[in-house]
Amino acid sequence: MKWPTFTDPAPNEHYTFANTPPDKWPLRVLIVIGVGLMAAFVGVYLQPANQGYSWLFGLLTVSVVFKLARLLHEWYHYWNVVAPSPPAVTRSWTVDVLTTYCPGEPYDMVLNTLRAIQAMPYPHTTYLCDEANDPYLKEQCDRLGVRHVTRTVKKQAKAGNINNALEQATGEICLIIDPDHVPVPNFLDQVLPYFEDPAVGFVQCVQGYYNRKESVVAFGATEQTYSFYGPMMTGMGTYGTAQAIGANCTFRRAALDSIGGHADGLSEDMHTAMRLHAKGWQSVYVPLPLSYGLVPATLSAYYKQQLKWSRGTFELLLTTFPNVFRGLSWRQRLHYGTLPFYYLLGVVQLIDLLIPIASLVMMQLPLHLDLPLFALVYLPLLATGFLIRQYAQRWLIERHEAGFHLVGGLLASGTWWIYGLGFVYTLLRVKVPYIPTPKDDQPRNNFLLILPNLLMGLASVAAVGYSIYIYGRFAHSNIYSRMMIGFALLNAVIMGLNVLIGQEKLLLGVSKLTRRLLLHRSAIWGVRIAAWKVRYGFYSWLSVSAIPLFGGVLLLTSAMTIYTYQERAMELPRHIRYANTQPFYVGSEPSTQGVTAWSFLPPSGPQLVPQHITWTLDTDSLAMRLDEQESTRRIPLLYLEPAPIQTNQERAMLAFFQAMLKGQHDLVLGRFAETLKRYKRPVLVSFVPEFDQPEHPWGVQQEASLLLYGRAWQYFVQFCQQRKVDNVAWLWQPATPSSITDYYPGEAYVDWLGLSIVDNLAKAPGEGGWSFASLYQIPRNTVRVHRSYSIRQKPILLTNFGLVAGRPQSTGWIHQALTMIRERYPEVRGVVMADLPLEQTMGTSLKD
Repeated sequence: MKWPTFTDPAPNEHYTFANTPPDKWPLRVLIVIGVGLMAAFVGVYLQPANQGYSWLFGLLTVSVVFKLARLLHEWYHYWNVVAPSPPAVTRSWTVDVLTTYCPGEPYDMVLNTLRAIQAMPYPHTTYLCDEANDPYLKEQCDRLGVRHVTRTVKKQAKAGNINNALEQATGEICLIIDPDHVPVPNFLDQVLPYFEDPAVGFVQCVQGYYNRKESVVAFGATEQTYSFYGPMMTGMGTYGTAQAIGANCTFRRAALDSIGGHADGLSEDMHTAMRLHAKGWQSVYVPLPLSYGLVPATLSAYYKQQLKWSRGTFELLLTTFPNVFRGLSWRQRLHYGTLPFYYLLGVVQLIDLLIPIASLVMMQLPLHLDLPLFALVYLPLLATGFLIRQYAQRWLIERHEAGFHLVGGLLASGTWWIYGLGFVYTLLRVKVPYIPTPKDDQPRNNFLLILPNLLMGLASVAAVGYSIYIYGRFAHSNIYSRMMIGFALLNAVIMGLNVLIGQEKLLLGVSKLTRRLLLHRSAIWGVRIAAWKVRYGFYSWLSVSAIPLFGGVLLLTSAMTIYTYQERAMELPRHIRYANTQPFYVGSEPSTQGVTAWSFLPPSGPQLVPQHITWTLDTDSLAMRLDEQESTRRIPLLYLEPAPIQTNQERAMLAFFQAMLKGQHDLVLGRFAETLKRYKRPVLVSFVPEFDQPEHPWGVQQEASLLLYGRAWQYFVQFCQQRKVDNVAWLWQPATPSSITDYYPGEAYVDWLGLSIVDNLAKAPGEGGWSFASLYQIPRNTVRVHRSYSIRQKPILLTNFGLVAGRPQSTGWIHQALTMIRERYPEVRGVVMADLPLEQTMGTSLKD
């Protein structure tokens, strides 16, 4: 690698950090509004009616809380981004500059850094802290005028190496710079004035990188630092919590001596800053790029660095933070108490990967929230957060840093297992050795390092395939399930891109081939230049137009609010036709003892209200009334039950079906369809429920009658469809499993499948009765092996569920059945309770 030198002072023409006082007030307005939008989102999110499957909702809540906390943490630092003003210089300082060497690091890199240090005009003494006592480096130090220091007792890794040199150094100021970092000539001139304040213990500056274009990993790792070293660290400096970064931090020697020298550990720089702040020393952050170093360019080097940092930072939170807590200010306590939680990102990202997988496999949703309402409370918050971050880009350090930083985010998403490993190592007290980040790691096509991302990507795709195959229409016929499929596929793409990033030799070959093809093609080079100008021009426009764009967000939010209100005022709740991922539907048959389904289930979801409507055949009339003032959460369940007057009910029903197919009942059907259409809200309709049950006055048994009923059902459904009655869902309700097999009307004519599951002691073998699983298993198996694929995807409503009325048995059966439905039978999306004995139901409930 060709090691660079930096002869231009900082700042220079690449420096873009803005520092005008009026900049912060528009941002504060955005942050205040953003906090209000966040409160609205949390208020809607935590509504009990919106909670889905319990443990999925719990996992999602952990993820949501973490992300909102990170957003607040970011806004907290953006609130007061003010660069410090250097005081007037009244004196000069004696300065020591220390850099280190570990065996295996490139000689050229170390010598390049030493030459750059020596080129700084401010008087200073340079030390090379050589862990290897290398003869060649000792010779080069003599030639360059650098003091060569080594040690025989090697302990405390980098911190011990530095402290060994500090025993010989005598300067009032100590600059510690990594061997891969190259300082600009005026480094010391920019930081020393701040030591005029005797309370300042250390001064930190920006950490830039000169190899950011070396690889995709280097580019992404560099992008991850832009906001941190720009507005975030500038805000930390304002709040007295500027963080020491071990690569290029300048210390007051008296401050280091007060804590016994440079602190050790995997995150030795944070440890040192924590102890200095606890001793009462102040820190200053100078948002100037005064040195440039190496960022990890391979996945192996990057993962080693992130594992070291996460393990070391968690260790500080558990061990050092409690010991120094009393000496810190409240802002410093907040800083050191929250900063390590960044590395919990790995645990949260694992949750984000698992939620869609579990949701699709179980066909359960973590959240039951109307999409318009969700969009109303989430999209404005998302847009405001985006605009705040874009506005804050005026405080990025250099011109090339503007952008969306997608590569950095992508790389962080693939590091979930490394961060998670650091967290687990901390809990289990597993030691991670202090190994300097590799400086000359060679690209390779990784397999083991990408294996966790590969497996998680494959698991996401497999969950989508499993869901579509097993649940079919459940998985792809409604937007809620499609959203989960979308999240799973998005996760798979992100994991796949991280797998691709790990194929470093492959990407390097593609890059070389591309450069060879584009070499000497001036037209393509011109296009690239134009694209660069358009891209960075757009980023610049976003940063200065954030406030006007926020006006557009407010208008959009107002329009969404009006739309959502109108939709809710029109009383059109979730479409019952796509019920598999909706809240569980519950209803109760009228009970002579006043007991309802709410004795067992909390009334959080939509309520089914059964109405038995008699179709009087002699007068050809339907006695039906729909109350348009009724609550939108109450959904009528209409059972259309013919009442033949002839003694031969089979013949009467056969004649009724024939007359319907000839159009002789169209007048009644037309009035029925118009009534439904005027009602506008969802209605569930069952035409001749349990048509094959001879105990009903309308039940039929003969093959001809059963086939004719199927045609009459299709005629009825088509009649309503032709008249655009789109708020009705059709409940097909056979009484016997054989009818499921033989008389299914077809996918286009059925929305729900209705089954009766009742524990009837009179028909049970013994006093214990039947279990729900044994009663449900036969019709369920009949559905699952049905020759028509579509019937397997229909949501099931248990239309007569529970115990035979008057049976003096414990309600434990119902509790067990409902629990089993929730855990084992996701296709069951609702129950209508049979009459229940009063003495066994009062005071009981089932909590999800």
